[in-house]
Amino acid sequence: MQDIIQKIIEIDRMAQKLTDETIDLRKEAEDSIENDKKRMREQYIERARNRIRKNSDTEEAFLKQSLEEIAAKRGEVSARLNSTYEARHTQWADEIYNRVLGR
Repeated sequence: MQDIIQKIIEIDRMAQKLTDETIDLRKEAEDSIENDKKRMREQYIERARNRIRKNSDTEEAFLKQSLEEIAAKRGEVSARLNSTYEARHTQWADEIYNRVLGR
C-alpha cells in the first residue's frame, strides 16, 4: 500500500512538473507572439515611412518640373509681349493720341 501511495505522489509530482513546464512554454509562446507582433508592426511602419518618403520625393520633383515649365512659359509670354511692345508701341501711342483728340 505504501508503494502505491508513493507512486501516486510521484505521479502527482510529475504531473505538477509537466503542468509547470506547459505553463512556462505557454508564457514563452505568448511572449514570442507579442514580440513578433511588435516587430511586424515596426517593419510595416518603416515600409510605410519609406513609401511616404519616396512619394514625397517624386511629388517634389514633379512640382519642381511643373514650376520650371510655368516659368519657361511665362518667360516666352513675357518675351512675346516685349517684342510686340517694341514693334508697336509707337503705333499704339499715336492711336491713343488720335483717339483722345477725336481724330
